[in-house]
Amino acid sequence: MEWYMGKYIRPLSDAVFTIASDDLWIESLAIQQLHTTANLPNMQRVVGMPDLHPGRGYPIGAAFFSVGRFLPGKTSR
Repeated sequence: MEWYMGKYIRPLSDAVFTIASDDLWIESLAIQQLHTTANLPNMQRVVGMPDLHPGRGYPIGAAFFSVGRFLPGKTSR
């Protein structure tokens, strides 16, 4: 499957992706938090953006798509 952004979109699992260049360093804790967030109920997709970094339990610099649930802990303050 060819993606619009080509090689910069990387699937890490069926529900977890990153959008970043090869030169970008991403903290492993932020990747772990992406996977943890992807396992929440009704979560469909989790995408780490180029500014991805660890937050207090959930990653910052990510987009989340869930169905049938609003998760206020994942919104900006």
